[in-house]
Amino acid sequence: MLKTIYFIPGTMCDQHLWLPVWNLLREKFHEDYQLISLVIPSTGCMDEVVSTLSDQIIENKAILVGFSLGGYIASAIALTLGNKLKHLLIVSNFPKDLPLAEIKQRKRTIDWINQRGYSGIPNKRIDDLLHPNIKQFNAQGYQDIKQVIVAMDKELGVDALLHQLSVSMHRPNLLPLLAQLTLPITFLVGDEDNLVDLVSLKQDLKQEQQGLDHIMLQEVANTGHMLPLESPQALTTMLIHLLTS
Repeated sequence: MLKTIYFIPGTMCDQHLWLPVWNLLREKFHEDYQLISLVIPSTGCMDEVVSTLSDQIIENKAILVGFSLGGYIASAIALTLGNKLKHLLIVSNFPKDLPLAEIKQRKRTIDWINQRGYSGIPNKRIDDLLHPNIKQFNAQGYQDIKQVIVAMDKELGVDALLHQLSVSMHRPNLLPLLAQLTLPITFLVGDEDNLVDLVSLKQDLKQEQQGLDHIMLQEVANTGHMLPLESPQALTTMLIHLLTS
């Protein structure tokens, strides 16, 4: 049976997010498999987004990978498809409801864009997404990653940004429901991810697991939020493990 991995990108990301991982995977893993990048719909509420993408996952026992917002969407899809999937890999995301402060910040961002327009992702936002010391230990890597982020943001445009910010603003905590599945689930999170509270994630996983061993957390060293671009080797290694297990 042909092995399939479906990928769901995050906010203002497209298939270019996965290219470093795909290139490494093709170098290191030579069995038959297919890689499919799904596109987050640009209209509809969260339930409609989840339903649309669920319908596109037609292969049985596929691996589903979701990054950031895509990790939340992938979690919701897993609750719909259940054991049709082989494994759920959540990258740089904690599928919980947003804190009140984050909701307020998103509303301010949306209001600002509606009033003043959008001229592209700010440099400060890019820096916040990456390891705080990446300019020191990987200056060229920083420039390369920044170029990819800017290009994806420009390609998708302001309408996609506004929709993705609003559609994901009010969302339920999916962790208790995920814990009830028998589907194997792995969280892959950078140790310096400013958008994922690792301490809370560890506490909540410990509370939800209660002796269950189908949910695992793996930290990736020297990595911020943009894990597929900052540490493609770690994600590739994880995917090879899932393909061969």
